[in-house]
Amino acid sequence: MADTCELCGSPQGVEVHHIRRLKDLRSKGRAEVPAWVERMAARRRKTLVVCRICHEAIHAGRPTRQPSRM
Repeated sequence: MADTCELCGSPQGVEVHHIRRLKDLRSKGRAEVPAWVERMAARRRKTLVVCRICHEAIHAGRPTRQPSRM
């Protein structure tokens, strides 16, 4: 799993996004939960393997790329 982005499936520029605490995923006042938050909360993990593009999108608050269809 460490060779591909867990959000879009890209094998290029893989990095690890991490948070300090799992409870940080449950921020109040957020109307819509991003896909990366749902993924981390469901797996109860503080880390997520993502490509550089998705990682930048997470930190910028933008939507991440969708999984590529084959």
